[in-house]
Amino acid sequence: MSDILIIEDDGAFALALQDYLSSRGFTVDVVFSARRALDVVRWNPPRVVILDLFLPDANGLDLIPELSTAGVFIVVITGSEEVRLAVEAMRRGAHDFLVKPVDLEALALKLERNFPAESEHGLVGNSPAMRRVVEEAKLASRGRASVLILGETGVGKEEVARAIYRLSGRRGKFVAVNASAVPEALFESELFGHKRGAFTGASYSKKGLLEEAHGGVFFLDEISEMPPHLQAKLLRVLETRRLRRLGETRDVEVDFKFIASSNLSLDGVRQRLREDLFYRISTFIIEIPPLRERKEDILPLAKHFLREFGRDKGIFGLSPAAEELLQNYPWPGNVRELRNEIERACIVCGGKQLEPSHFSPNIRSRTRILTLEEMEREYIKKVVQLCGGNKSKAARLLGISRPTLRRKLSGKP
Repeated sequence: MSDILIIEDDGAFALALQDYLSSRGFTVDVVFSARRALDVVRWNPPRVVILDLFLPDANGLDLIPELSTAGVFIVVITGSEEVRLAVEAMRRGAHDFLVKPVDLEALALKLERNFPAESEHGLVGNSPAMRRVVEEAKLASRGRASVLILGETGVGKEEVARAIYRLSGRRGKFVAVNASAVPEALFESELFGHKRGAFTGASYSKKGLLEEAHGGVFFLDEISEMPPHLQAKLLRVLETRRLRRLGETRDVEVDFKFIASSNLSLDGVRQRLREDLFYRISTFIIEIPPLRERKEDILPLAKHFLREFGRDKGIFGLSPAAEELLQNYPWPGNVRELRNEIERACIVCGGKQLEPSHFSPNIRSRTRILTLEEMEREYIKKVVQLCGGNKSKAARLLGISRPTLRRKLSGKP
């Protein structure tokens, strides 16, 4: 799968754009006709499509709905300065609109901001909240300072921990353990290891998980569930970078980056841990908002999971009705619930795109349908965004007064 597909009939411009974006680290393919573009998108959808509206064999506007069903981000590009074309393109499903001559640097920065290379950190999401999490993960990856990740169950705390690991450049393992899943009687042996004969049943020496993480990252999920009597021992390891296996008389030096997580609030974690351990692990704190508070990430995540579960079955996208269904559901189980729903829908789907009927009854029954006023407000927001935040220009384009536009955006009657 390439990062970007350019659909453009101007060969010189398309190849120049391909060369420039390739130099910025993207993988870029170019096609010169609508027919070839649809073949590529159906069988190997990119992350982004840059689409010229004037093609030799089709009107680019007519391609947008089918491109949308493939779950790609669509940037329309044309030599026309007619703003109404931009509005129509956005209405049909485009996400952004550029006019030639294109500022290549600005385009590359926009793509890098919204679609960082997956190999860099692996996180999915374009919302301001998720971009903040990505930036914090980049900062947290530097050095050996401990990191505490907070968020509701299912928001993706381990994925953020793995992103920090990838960004850190550490060559050792990423070792993860859930504190609530390890029996208390085995916890000390699992984390710190043991010498042969250290206790009944210890028929061989074993490295602990902390030692396995040497040179890499150790991730302790739900640290608030850690047995109190072992918290002091963990604190000593984090402070001295040395540990002692059960039954041993010598310490072993260890070098790992420590990341912990919890589904409790910061105060909740503080209450469950020793005070000195709490301050040691909370050097850098990342809070991941629940999915219901970053609705902009629902469709990018859904389409990411669709590529994972649907490609081998020939499922290429979500119908508009399915997209609306997903966006209006509150997702109490967060990203984990969304992933499971997409996997289930791909199992029962018999066509090329997911429809509302493919999702579980729980999703369909709890989804709130937007009112006409809410749909109108969302459309106005898109037009304002298209006009670069210029509300006077947006009002003229929509055929309403500026006070009316402000009133409709505020939700007042």
